[in-house]
Amino acid sequence: MATKRIPPRPIAADSTIADMVDVLDRPVEYVRRVLEKLERCRRIHGDAQVRLGVRSRAECPNYLIEYVREDRKTHERVAYSDAAYSGSTHRELAPHHIEEARNWSPEEMNITAVSALIGRLRNPRAPSPHVAEEN
Repeated sequence: MATKRIPPRPIAADSTIADMVDVLDRPVEYVRRVLEKLERCRRIHGDAQVRLGVRSRAECPNYLIEYVREDRKTHERVAYSDAAYSGSTHRELAPHHIEEARNWSPEEMNITAVSALIGRLRNPRAPSPHVAEEN
């Protein structure tokens, strides 16, 4: 009996982890592991953000950890790659994966946004910070 192959679910080119949370295999575990990598980057570089791999599996997309620094001459904020990781194993990918810009979403989430996301995933009934401000 032949097995029916399910076509991969495409990831929108500008997706973030928050956009993909409903299709992740294990969202809390995935976001927790990404947050670990972000915290490691922040300890080393003082900053951390994450971009999704848009050419990987939607259920466990690869991700790129970056940090941002201000250029001393131009005063522009410049993102530098820290490392890319497999979304299924959370192991570091080879450097050539980072270099291919079309692999990565142009949209990023900073460590604060990812921390807030995992909080919402772990406690979905907690009031949103925006709701508390309105009352």
